[in-house]
Amino acid sequence: MDTTEKQALHDLSLMFTPGRPGIPMLLEKYKYAAELLSVLKEGRDKNIPQELTETAVRFDYGFADSVRRYCRENGVDIITRYDDSYPQKLSDIDCPPLVIYCIGDKELLSGERAFTIVGSRDATNYSIKVAERFAENIAAEGHTIISGSALGIDSAAHRGALTGSGKTIAVLGCGVFYDYPKGSGQLKADIVKSGAVISEYPPMESPVKSYFTFRNRIIAGLGNGVLVVQAGAKSGSINTANHAISQGKDVFVIPPADIYSDKYKGQSILIRDGAIPVFEPKDILMNI
Repeated sequence: MDTTEKQALHDLSLMFTPGRPGIPMLLEKYKYAAELLSVLKEGRDKNIPQELTETAVRFDYGFADSVRRYCRENGVDIITRYDDSYPQKLSDIDCPPLVIYCIGDKELLSGERAFTIVGSRDATNYSIKVAERFAENIAAEGHTIISGSALGIDSAAHRGALTGSGKTIAVLGCGVFYDYPKGSGQLKADIVKSGAVISEYPPMESPVKSYFTFRNRIIAGLGNGVLVVQAGAKSGSINTANHAISQGKDVFVIPPADIYSDKYKGQSILIRDGAIPVFEPKDILMNI
């Protein structure tokens, strides 16, 4: 695909909030991103909501150029849906990302052996130890650990993978160079050495609550299954598990340490609804 087409796709990714269905759906109608961009800017398709055409007209295309320049100068790969390094796994999820920003090993994104581990930010010491042990053992068997780099279980999963001399990918709800969680720079740097940090948002984009919900489809999409270590009844981890289920993947759950505690209520719900309880890493390794 030529540079102009990739540039048009990148423009569209910056113009509209990633994770929403509008542009991905329109790209099913218009084969080429450059054509769709032209149609939007000129308002030629009256079936397209006016707010989308107005957004395309008002958009600062100089900003898009500055993002591309920033990425070139700072070693950030911009991977579009037209690139060979775009992971096929993400082509099949809801609202496939138009663009992925990546620092680290972009080829790792297309690896066949990958597994997702998620859980609460406000995790207990017990749950953190469990996440680290499972991640370490699964990574040691050659599976890339996927998680979200948040405090608590996510960070524990990344650390466990690194301890097991394995590979791990952090999927962010902000830009890859934004300091979130605050003080997480060293962990991200360690991940990049043997893995990748990715986002569908520009490198310095600050986090927004909805971004974390949107990114969960990617966290689930890259793995061949999902382990929920600790989760409340209404949490991002449950959202990630639901994405995995819709993608036809197995969901594994650490049994709740306390069935009466709200901290573990999400695990009880998942098990009740058919998720697979696991007690040792081998319980997962035998099924992925």
